[in-house]
Amino acid sequence: MTDDDVNGGGMDDWAVWQLVDPLLPTGGFAHSQGLEAAAHARLVAGLDERVLDQTGWDVDTFCFEAVRNASSLAVPFVEAARFAHHPATAFTSGEISADWEWLDRRLDAQLAGNHVAHRASVAMGAAFIRAAIAAYGDDATIGAKLKDVKRISRVEKSGGHLATTFGAVVGCLGLSTRRAARLFAYLTLRDVLSAATRLNLVGPLEAAASLRRCSRRCDEMAAEAAISAAALRSGAPKEHAVAAAVSSAANTSPLTDLIQGGHDALYSRLFSS
Repeated sequence: MTDDDVNGGGMDDWAVWQLVDPLLPTGGFAHSQGLEAAAHARLVAGLDERVLDQTGWDVDTFCFEAVRNASSLAVPFVEAARFAHHPATAFTSGEISADWEWLDRRLDAQLAGNHVAHRASVAMGAAFIRAAIAAYGDDATIGAKLKDVKRISRVEKSGGHLATTFGAVVGCLGLSTRRAARLFAYLTLRDVLSAATRLNLVGPLEAAASLRRCSRRCDEMAAEAAISAAALRSGAPKEHAVAAAVSSAANTSPLTDLIQGGHDALYSRLFSS
């Protein structure tokens, strides 16, 4: 077990629990991560359909692909923003703001090809920072940093994406590289399985079993992506560290990305994305 695995405990654990608690309205449950479009396109099938014709991915496979894409594309941005906002990082407030603004613009450009994913990222980022400020805004140090993130996201057209906003929040809270990445992967997996339940692809009990089956592999993908991003930034000069962390960020599940882009064409929709 490494220091990153335990990473402090105490209030650090409370911060993690609060971020995953449904009582914190972060907006993730309004989105299916593309699962709704995939189900309509018969890329993903429920258990009964698969028994009948053996076609389509099962929900576990879609979960792996969703977390794989989140790990390769979003987690490097989470790590970069976490690093810039971490209390142990010797950046000035101006440097932190400039770095976060650059990161958010960079992620905005990388999501430009999928308007549904882009819109969802901005919407969830806005909901997440609003919830974080409500929870931690009365802390003099943390609150000021979070309000600065919200201010910049309002000024910039990019609007504040989920990965950069999430990274800023967990950085302000002092979470480690591995813990932040694993938390982001868990939230992605949880939201997909919640959507699968509401779409009647699986039942609540099967969703719980799926969460257990997927957890180890998803955890490994997120941790590997975060460690890789951290290694890239640690090998770069301070002024280029944030940019280096996201230099290899890329979409690694083009099929799910393509399917999600057709979400707005669905005749009826339960989710926003």
